[in-house]
Amino acid sequence: MERQFHGKIIIELPFKLLTGTHIGNENDGFAIGGVNKVVIRDAVTRLPIIPGSSLKGKLRAIVEAMEGMQKGERLDHEGWYNRGHSGIYRHEADTREQALNNAVDRTFGTAGKQSGDTNHPARLAVSDAQVTQQTAEVLSELEGDFPFTEIKSENFLDRITSAANPRTLERVPAGSVFVSRLSYAVENPAHVEDDLKYLFAALNWLEDDYIGGSGSRGYGRLRFGRAEKLPLDVIDSLPIRVLLKPRSAYLSGEAPAAQEYDSVQAMQQGLARLTSAFGK
Repeated sequence: MERQFHGKIIIELPFKLLTGTHIGNENDGFAIGGVNKVVIRDAVTRLPIIPGSSLKGKLRAIVEAMEGMQKGERLDHEGWYNRGHSGIYRHEADTREQALNNAVDRTFGTAGKQSGDTNHPARLAVSDAQVTQQTAEVLSELEGDFPFTEIKSENFLDRITSAANPRTLERVPAGSVFVSRLSYAVENPAHVEDDLKYLFAALNWLEDDYIGGSGSRGYGRLRFGRAEKLPLDVIDSLPIRVLLKPRSAYLSGEAPAAQEYDSVQAMQQGLARLTSAFGK
């Protein structure tokens, strides 16, 4: 099936952590310096990062649920969540033709079910989120054995013996500001509004949810765009910046049109203006 390229919509997506956040490696179960779980860091700067895969995976899960509900699908392994292994199910179209009928498959991609040309490459790419320079400077002043982070001690009690089971987790402190980059490839202008509608709705939803581990204990809350400062917060938040780059901008080298939004909600309200640059 023919693929076309009409341009890209690039979203520079800053967000402020409202609570301490832990995103660690799968193999971080052993203690390092007395800490049971450590965060993922940039290999060169040693600054904490939030992997693009973590953000993209969270957004995909939200879009899957929202679109499935909107279409009246059953959200179980015999309905919308049709693919999986080891008891972990997700929604994924079996062929590229089927993928083009759903925003989640078009946006986040599918691997296909059979060998051959059945996959649909993702239109959305999500980069690792890096801390801002101001955040790095503030975090560098923290005292402790682990640079740029805080250590959170927790304790689980045996309900019968009252025996303590303490553990410690490394967290990125509340108030830290990260910036990720979302790049959406416009392959069919007729799909842009629907795809971005669900993507923006997922970002809106994520502000009332969490990213990373221990979310039920208050970890991982965030706010995109300009967020109100927390008590004793000295780190400035940033607006969301959207770049519209039609194919002509790549051919001519002209600067792309840029629009700024203070919040995800404002970006949702400006959706029609964003999609009009590529027609339908």
